[in-house]
Amino acid sequence: SGKDSATTSTEIRIQAIYALRRVAIKLPHKVRNCLYPVYKNPARSVEERIAAFIVMMDSEPQASFLELLAQSTQRETSNQVGGFVYTHMKSLAESRMPVDQRISKACQKALRLCRPFHLGMQYSQSSKFQAVKEASLGASVDIQTVSDKRSVLPRAATA
Repeated sequence: SGKDSATTSTEIRIQAIYALRRVAIKLPHKVRNCLYPVYKNPARSVEERIAAFIVMMDSEPQASFLELLAQSTQRETSNQVGGFVYTHMKSLAESRMPVDQRISKACQKALRLCRPFHLGMQYSQSSKFQAVKEASLGASVDIQTVSDKRSVLPRAATA
């Protein structure tokens, strides 16, 4: 049926976006140039837009690009996308992991430009749980949920 094929094509596009993770570090500018229009397009599904944001963040963006993403939340029409971007950047800004030092400092600065989204559990979000013993020893678990306004349960979750 038409609904099933629309769902299937959305799922295929999401998988295609996540496939770009494999080259995000090697070709960061190309990946960001490809995915930024997807992220910015409110006609795209929430899942596609969040996937595009996640992969762009995997490309180790510079502070200027993080600030561009943060500024985009000022005009964001989707609480799902805005909530996810805000909580993801906030989690990175608060990271105490040595490996996250550069992006943590950049996200702290970028968050000043970000519209705060203080939403409930029914909205998409990103959380980071960490245990750091010494400067070189620690563990981190990232939990990301993509929600849908039609259900209390998340549509997708990764850890």
